[in-house]
Amino acid sequence: MKNNILLVNPGYTLEIRWVADEDKISVQADYFPLGLATVAALTPEGFHVDIWDELVRGPVEQAELKRNYDLIGVTSHSANLGRAQKIAEYFRRGEKIVVVGGPGVTSNPDRCRKYFDVLFIGEAELTWKEFLKDWQGSSTYRSEYRQIEKPDISLSPLPRWDSIVPDIDRYAMGTIQTTRGCPNDCEFCDVVYLNGRRQRHKKIEQILDEVRALQELGVKSISFNDDNLTINHRWAKKLLSDLILLNNSFPTPLRYMTQLSIDVARDDELLTLLSEANFYQVLIGIESPNKESLKEAGKFGNLKGDLVEQLHTVLSYGIVVRGAMIVGFDHDDTNIFDLQYNFIQKARLPSISMHMLNAPVGTRLWRRLRQEGRVIDAFAIADKSTQRLFNNVIPKLMSRVELMRGFRKLYTRLFTWQSFKERMLGFVALVKCQPKSLQDVESIDELLHLGSALDLDQEDCDAMAEIFNYTNEKAPYMLGRVKELIVQYIRYRKSVYAFLPGLDKQIELEASGSIEIRLDSRPVSIPDGFRGDYRSIFKDLYQRVYVLLKERKKIPDVLVEVFVEFLIHEEGFKKFEKYHTSLLQKIADRACARFNGGGNIDVNLVNFSKSKDIIVKPAGLHDDVFKSVEQELFRLVHYDNI
Repeated sequence: MKNNILLVNPGYTLEIRWVADEDKISVQADYFPLGLATVAALTPEGFHVDIWDELVRGPVEQAELKRNYDLIGVTSHSANLGRAQKIAEYFRRGEKIVVVGGPGVTSNPDRCRKYFDVLFIGEAELTWKEFLKDWQGSSTYRSEYRQIEKPDISLSPLPRWDSIVPDIDRYAMGTIQTTRGCPNDCEFCDVVYLNGRRQRHKKIEQILDEVRALQELGVKSISFNDDNLTINHRWAKKLLSDLILLNNSFPTPLRYMTQLSIDVARDDELLTLLSEANFYQVLIGIESPNKESLKEAGKFGNLKGDLVEQLHTVLSYGIVVRGAMIVGFDHDDTNIFDLQYNFIQKARLPSISMHMLNAPVGTRLWRRLRQEGRVIDAFAIADKSTQRLFNNVIPKLMSRVELMRGFRKLYTRLFTWQSFKERMLGFVALVKCQPKSLQDVESIDELLHLGSALDLDQEDCDAMAEIFNYTNEKAPYMLGRVKELIVQYIRYRKSVYAFLPGLDKQIELEASGSIEIRLDSRPVSIPDGFRGDYRSIFKDLYQRVYVLLKERKKIPDVLVEVFVEFLIHEEGFKKFEKYHTSLLQKIADRACARFNGGGNIDVNLVNFSKSKDIIVKPAGLHDDVFKSVEQELFRLVHYDNI
């Protein structure tokens, strides 16, 4: 019986292991591997499932595994996809079946096919069980399991954490996901491409059950790993109100962090609930002080009101804002680095996440820049060199070398003790609302010895002492939170300086012309003319397939097949013509007949017009089908050349 499964969370090529744990920097990973724990919970009885997280346990190749596993499952995202491929190569040499899922393969399946036996494209709530049934029942499992339509995540089970219980102390916090998807459409963001425009929610009681489960395991902090927890203010307020009641029932309230958008600053009730629920840190995508860059990126929510004032409002509740910032937009020239620095200091952001612009596969930015010949084939670099490529975009108003040099200077400037101290003193001065739940903290005298305990030099110790003394004078209840931010800053500062040698090497190679920068020259697989009328064509075709198809859960698969066949048939497509309607209908009729088990369909006996009144198309399905059509065309046209 094939029933032993090992699920692996890959580490990183460049891995830094430290997270604040009291006065020490010893914990090895930020978050529990939520995706793998969910897959474990989706696995039916009769299978034995173990999770191996390389971030805390090290390379799986060097492990003394307790079982002879029949199946290896690997998760992936863009940062660890290379490592996932190495794991697959290792296990396949031992004749193991290796499958892969996650955003890494969902956004780039054509880069994964030769490394893995099975690809899971999209969310796995439905396809994982389908695969296991195929795999255990026979050897006829498919090489790809694609979930086109977004599943109802309220059906997602309580994650299984039993495999990581022995390692809980090596994680900084537990993880929960309450929603997927985002209605915003920022040009550079792949959330819409991966998770859809419509935000889907778990049931609130289901979320509270997950919180209880983590609290019972001894977790003290939880990250809500949502794309945007509060995009629906009404739903978020209900969740937070119930979470407050639950949190207050625990002997020690848990602490939370999440991602949200700046619009929370315009809702005092929501900010109050976040504070009372003990959300101590939130990541906000601020991106840029350059308004033209925000317009370019479609970040219109950040153009409403004064960004600095709104950030000050959030900080005044004692909620730490981790600002996500980007340089390298088309409207950024070499002045952007000073603009960013001055904005961040003025905004008094206690925590910074700074990046160069990237164009993730499938995003609107990726499509636009690829047409303009400004997207670099990062995989070609990886195949030819051990050097890591830090972004894949050719900027418009500066060279790549200017972007990297400016980014380097900005990065190191932000992580000096002087600039950090300035932001921290400003943050403490802004706090007006004392957070309801605050962790216990040592006396000020004990805190003043933290610098020497962490082996900092005297100048750094003096800066730290100034921050603690000011906090003790202005807002002593914030001392615990300030201590956390200081230890977090030390951790991030070490990460910066570990990152710099690789960046310096990339700058040197590109400045000297010693590395080949190859453009992503794959032609756009779906013509621009197809996009214009696609939605209206999709609506009519959906209605037709809905009526003709016996098994309606197969509607997305049929639609993908129809549009792929149409675009291959109509090579050189420019725009929709009248005859295309009848051609699409004929292709759809044949596809439905085949999916129905063969034979012909007498469409003359079907009253399509009458049925239109009762058919409701699932929200966002046109986007999901479009993405799958694009990927399938890549596979058919380009896979042999990859």
